[in-house]
Amino acid sequence: MRIAAIGLGIFVLSTDLLTKFWVKNWSWLYSHDYPVIEGLFTIQLVRNEGIAFGLLHSVDSQWKPLILSAIAITAIAVVGYYLARTPPSDRLSLLSFGLLLGGIMGNLVDRMMNGYVIDFLTLHWKDQFAWPTFNVADAAITTGVLIILARSILASSEETQKGAVALLLIPFASFMSGVQDTSGIVEKLQAKYEEVDSFKARFKQTISSRGIRQSESGIVMMKRPGRMYWEYHNPTEKYFVADGKKTYFYVPKYKQVMVSELDFESADSPLLFLLGKGDFEQDFEIETEEHTAPTDQDSGIVLRLIPREPHPEFTQLLLEIDPVSFMIRKLTVIEPIGQQNEYLLTDIQENVNIPDRQFRLKIPSNVEVIEQ
Repeated sequence: MRIAAIGLGIFVLSTDLLTKFWVKNWSWLYSHDYPVIEGLFTIQLVRNEGIAFGLLHSVDSQWKPLILSAIAITAIAVVGYYLARTPPSDRLSLLSFGLLLGGIMGNLVDRMMNGYVIDFLTLHWKDQFAWPTFNVADAAITTGVLIILARSILASSEETQKGAVALLLIPFASFMSGVQDTSGIVEKLQAKYEEVDSFKARFKQTISSRGIRQSESGIVMMKRPGRMYWEYHNPTEKYFVADGKKTYFYVPKYKQVMVSELDFESADSPLLFLLGKGDFEQDFEIETEEHTAPTDQDSGIVLRLIPREPHPEFTQLLLEIDPVSFMIRKLTVIEPIGQQNEYLLTDIQENVNIPDRQFRLKIPSNVEVIEQ
């Protein structure tokens, strides 16, 4: 679906530039307007030195072209970010981002080639009312924004509202937040992890206990069902591998491997949430966390999960969720004795091809194997 959105953007860009080229080379329009529908719709060649619908056209400044181009490039980067991070299942959002991307690029290319933007479509009611003259790019941008605005009004999730407001204010480089609704967020979170078959990321694990913090970092790969690969680089090299049937914890420094049986169906480690195991709403009472700020101050949703039934390994969980992809960026496990185990994930790549051999630990011959 993401490819279709990009294709839509390319179609909008091509159509916009072709129609502008046609109008610009239709010499008759330089002295006449062409009424397509008498009293309603007219083709009228207008040289627009401002932004969409002629806004800022009359502003006289040598810096205006540079500023407007910089705003357009920033807008393209923001839309591209949302386009890359939006789940494939959110088709309507992806299509709206495709419209926005094609429209913004159309006007940017036109301005860079000519120093201005060509507008030529005029809607009016006889001589009593006229909508500002626009072009295909403007129409695509307006349609994309209206789709996102409609979703922000009708939807109940914070992700949709935040994305809508952010994109509506792209020209002003200003972002706002919507109202949170945990049920909508959790529903999207559950759906996300049910569709993710594998992922890999960088991680930083921090254990906090009685004022003391210890951190480790490395890479993690996970794949359904029940396969995990944790490779710690710093400060000590070690590996935790689960092949779906057994787990292996190997510290080369000590030349020991601890092996345990893994029953994926009955296992209830919080890390298995990252493999889509469990039902968030069924297993937890969920509320918005107000006292813990997200890692990224500009975006992020933090939820507090309290198990409905007593759990031996933890009393609460904190989940920080990316508001666009709905992947878990940080998982904090609060244990009964007060210790906190935090996993911060970065550079997350979804549904990557990870061969099964990645989850088979090759045990060196000189290493002691301890069965647990």
